[in-house]
Amino acid sequence: MGITFSVLLFIVGLIILIISSNWLIQSSIKLSLLFRLTPIFIGAVLIAIGTSAPEAGVGIMAAIRDQKSLALGNILGSNIANIGLVLGLCTIFRPLKVNKCIFKREIPFLLFSIILFCLLSMDLLISRLDGIIFILVFIAFCFVSYFGAKKTVECNEVKNFKINKILDKFTSHPPVFLIILFSLIGVVYGADIMIRGGVGLAKVFGLSPWIIGITVFAIGTSLPELATSLTASIKRAPSISVGNIVGSNICNILFVLGIVATIRPINLNPLMLNFEIPALIGFTLLLFAFMRTGYRISRSKGVVMFIGYLAFIITLIIKRI
Repeated sequence: MGITFSVLLFIVGLIILIISSNWLIQSSIKLSLLFRLTPIFIGAVLIAIGTSAPEAGVGIMAAIRDQKSLALGNILGSNIANIGLVLGLCTIFRPLKVNKCIFKREIPFLLFSIILFCLLSMDLLISRLDGIIFILVFIAFCFVSYFGAKKTVECNEVKNFKINKILDKFTSHPPVFLIILFSLIGVVYGADIMIRGGVGLAKVFGLSPWIIGITVFAIGTSLPELATSLTASIKRAPSISVGNIVGSNICNILFVLGIVATIRPINLNPLMLNFEIPALIGFTLLLFAFMRTGYRISRSKGVVMFIGYLAFIITLIIKRI
C-alpha cells in the first residue's frame, strides 16, 4: 500500500467519521429534546457518547483487525487531547463557567474511571473481565448522571444549541432513531477505512501503530469533541461544553475501552506505565484542579492546558521514535 493511497484512505475515512458523528450528535440532541432531558445529562452522557463514537468505531474495528495497540493508543490519546487540546482551545476562545453539579457528580466518576484503569493495568493486561467491569461502571454512571441531572435543569442552554434544520422538523421518535442507526453505520464504516489508511501509513514511515493511534488518530477522533464544545461555548452553553469533555473521557475509558477489551483482551507495553499513563493522570488532575478553583476555567488555564498538550506530543515523539 503506497503512501498516497494510505493518506487518501485515512482522509476519506476521517471525513466519513466526522460527518457521521455530527449527524449522530445532532440526532442525539434532538432525541433528548423529544424526551425532555436536561442539558447536563445531554452534555455529559448523550453528546459524550456521540462524540466518542469515532473512538468506539476505531476501537472496535481495530480490535477486530487485531490492532489492539492502535485502539488503546487512540483511547488514551483522545482523553489527553480532549483536555489539553479541545478544552484548552475552547477556554482560550472563551472562558468557561463550571456547573457545580458536573464537578460534584461527573468529575468523581472521571477520577474513579482513571483510578480503575490504572489498577486494572498493573498486570499489563486489560482482560475481558476487566472490560465487563468497565461497562458495568459506565452503566452506573449513566443512571447516576440521569437521575442527578433531573434535579438541575437549565433549559435555555439547550435552546441555544443549534440543531440541523432537517432534524428540527421531526416531532416523533422513529425517524430520529433511523438517522441515529445510519449515523452509527457511517461511523463504523469510516473508522474501518481510517484504520486501513493509518496502518498503511505506519508501515510506510516505519512507525508503530501505538504512535499513530495516540497522535494522529487521537487528534482526528477528537475533532467531534472540539466542534461540539466550541459550538456550545459560542452559544454560551457551558454545561454542554464542559460536560461533553468530561463525559467523553469517562465514555472513552469505561465504555469504549470496555467494549474493545471484551472483544479482544489488550496487552500493555510496560513503557506506558512510565509516561503515557502518568500523563493521562496528570492532565485529569490538572482539569480537576482548574475546575475546583472558582468553578471557572480561565483563558490562562486554557493556555496552560494547550501548552501542556504540545509538550506531551513533543516528549512522546522524542521518547518513542
